[in-house]
Amino acid sequence: MKTTLQRKPLMPAEAEWGEMLPEGWGPVSAEEFESWGDDEDNPKELIGGWVLPMAPINADSGRSTYRISMALHSIISANRWDILPDSRHRLPAPTHTVVYPDIAIHAVEHADYLPGTETVGRVPELVIEILAKRTWRRDVGPNGVKFLAYQRSGVKEYYYTWPDGEDASGFALKKGVFSPIRKDADGFFKSPLLGCSLRLVQAATR
Repeated sequence: MKTTLQRKPLMPAEAEWGEMLPEGWGPVSAEEFESWGDDEDNPKELIGGWVLPMAPINADSGRSTYRISMALHSIISANRWDILPDSRHRLPAPTHTVVYPDIAIHAVEHADYLPGTETVGRVPELVIEILAKRTWRRDVGPNGVKFLAYQRSGVKEYYYTWPDGEDASGFALKKGVFSPIRKDADGFFKSPLLGCSLRLVQAATR
């Protein structure tokens, strides 16, 4: 039997939600949403209890995710951290939020599932999102709901870009608010967490 939540999502009025799918769903609990399983033909996320469509992975976003992950590989290995591409994560704020970051980096050797689920319950230190036409408003700052969820949940660094490099942006959490990280002339962001500079397109570190 389907259960619903009574509370409204705790997001500012100006937050950009984008399309909600399908009509009639929401609010939904994280536990109920996780029991639905993964539907590759109709991918979905949950933010504040509201079901939102995801953009299916295409060749451009897949290549970008792979290249960035490979560029980060030596740093992740040296630190014995965990890197999780396209893995389900439950965030603490707003409540009932379950998302699939394109790349999530955890500064631990192994990020565990929540008991009885296939959902990582730990907040990643660093997240990278590859923007897509259907969902980009949700990912970008300052008002995208996914941007705000990462900020409120305590993600230390957040980056996003279109696959071609347009609008590549980076942010570091300072006093609970994402502050822009300026990129240099070569497109590199100086990452406090990684201890090096990261470029998202023509992926590289230095």
